[in-house]
Amino acid sequence: MIASAPGKLFLFGEHAVVYKKKAIVTAINLRCFAKVSKRDEFRISSPLGVTGLDFNIHPYISHAILRFREVRDIRGADIEIKSQIPPASGLGSSSAVTVAVLKALDAEFEAALTNEEIYEMARMVELDVQGIGSGTDPFLSTYGGSWIIPDRSPLNLGKIHFLIIDSGIKSYTKEMVNGVASLRERYPEVIDAVMDAIGKVSESAIPALENRDYDKIFDLFRINQCLLKAIGVSRREIDEMIAKLEELGISAKITGAGGGGCIIGLGEKDALTKATEIFGNAFFVKPEKEGVRIEG
Repeated sequence: MIASAPGKLFLFGEHAVVYKKKAIVTAINLRCFAKVSKRDEFRISSPLGVTGLDFNIHPYISHAILRFREVRDIRGADIEIKSQIPPASGLGSSSAVTVAVLKALDAEFEAALTNEEIYEMARMVELDVQGIGSGTDPFLSTYGGSWIIPDRSPLNLGKIHFLIIDSGIKSYTKEMVNGVASLRERYPEVIDAVMDAIGKVSESAIPALENRDYDKIFDLFRINQCLLKAIGVSRREIDEMIAKLEELGISAKITGAGGGGCIIGLGEKDALTKATEIFGNAFFVKPEKEGVRIEG
């Protein structure tokens, strides 16, 4: 049985959403595919290698198996992963693989889980691996669509396309989220004020996105990036890439946990085309309405 789940983009609100502030997010048209078949022992095959249950190489898949075994006591499974989502890039690859694996396991072993049950299970996997998280990524991989979080209000982004530039610097959500939490422990009032400001940026962005007010969206991208830089989740290489994009007239920011990963950009068509010529690792994505699904 084959299932797939989409990746995601944070437009606004990274990190602040962990502290219950508003964020604007969307599923995107890049997917992770999980093929599951019955087997007497566990075998996991992905671009990372071939293992059994392995909490170092395949932590999300291994924890997903453990969570699934709470509802079906399976002895083994052959799990093969293929993905369109760059790993450790801020585009939700970990949650996409988790949700796709859970859906494929559910279909192969006839557990009859609802999507809400799959989401809740994926949410627990996120906590098992990271220790902290907002649940946003597994929600988007499960349900698709574009949303205001945490109130789960749908948002119509229309036919907008986003420029994505992969910095090539691997970034891991657990490390970045824990780093911000550590900074908050040392300077709670300061970091809470920054989180409040990020939440206000998200609130201001809602009508701007609904009204296609791109001048305001561009301004809010820049402000959000400055706030993310203030909490230590940007880095020199990212800042330099964003500066080059701004010279082209493109407003850009980190998307996801930061520390590397991908940059999201918006601008005029000619400027975006020029950016793809300058940055070889640039591509476009668009919102994805459909969440996890069975293929074929």
